[in-house]
Amino acid sequence: MGKRKKKIIVGIAFNSKKLKYNRKKRFSKRWIKNRMKIFMGYTRKSLAKQTNQGFEALIEYADRSRKKIKKQLGKYKKLPQNIKFIPKSMYKKSIRKRLKGYQYLYLVRLDSDDLYRRSFIQQLKNHRPGKGVKAIINQHGYMYDSKNHRIAPMYAKSPPFYTLIYKAKDYIKGKRYRLRGGHPAVIRLRHNKLRRRNFVHIIHSGNTTSKFRSKRNKIINKRLVVKGRYRVRRILSSFM
Repeated sequence: MGKRKKKIIVGIAFNSKKLKYNRKKRFSKRWIKNRMKIFMGYTRKSLAKQTNQGFEALIEYADRSRKKIKKQLGKYKKLPQNIKFIPKSMYKKSIRKRLKGYQYLYLVRLDSDDLYRRSFIQQLKNHRPGKGVKAIINQHGYMYDSKNHRIAPMYAKSPPFYTLIYKAKDYIKGKRYRLRGGHPAVIRLRHNKLRRRNFVHIIHSGNTTSKFRSKRNKIINKRLVVKGRYRVRRILSSFM
C-alpha cells in the first residue's frame, strides 16, 4: 500500500509559550481554569463541529502544569479521540510519530481561544498546493467581542490563522520554516490564500493584547458590526 497523501494536525499552544502578558500567570490555577473554560466553550466546539474529522488536534501545555491541566480536564466531558492535550516535552515527538505513512504534513495554527469555520478541515482536504507552496493563509475572518456580544468582519494581511505545509520526511528530519517576527512573516513564504471568511478571533477579558479596533496587521470593518446575542450566535453557528 502506498503512502497516504496528507496528515492534518492542528497545533495549539495552551500555556507552553512565554508571552509578555502571561509569563507567570499561565502556570496558575486561576489562569488555567479560565483558559480551559474558554477552550471548552469555543475552540473545542469548533474542532468537534468540523464537517471532516480527518485531523488531529494537539494541545501543547507546559510540563510543570500537568496536574492542574489534568484536574481541569476532569471537570469536562471527555475529549474526542482526535483532540489531545500533550506536554511540551512530548509535543514534537508526537507530531513525528503521527507522520508515519504520510507524504505531507499540513500543520494548522490555532490559538486555544479562537475558531475556524466548520468546513475548514474539508477545505484543507480539497486543497491542491501549487509547486513550492509552503503555507496557506486565511486573511478574512471575524473579530468577536465576547464581553459586549458584538462581531465584525476582519481582514489581516498575515494573521495567526495559517497552515504550514511540509514534506513529512523533511519535517521528521527537523526541517522548519523560519518565521522571523512570528506570524506576520508567513506572508513572505510562497503561499496560497483561502478566500472564505474562515476564522473568528475572540476577544475576552483574558487576552489583554487584543482590542476591538483596527491596527497595523488587522482591519476591523466597524460599519458592519453585528450586535445582539441572537444575530451574533447565528454567525458563530458556522464556526462552532
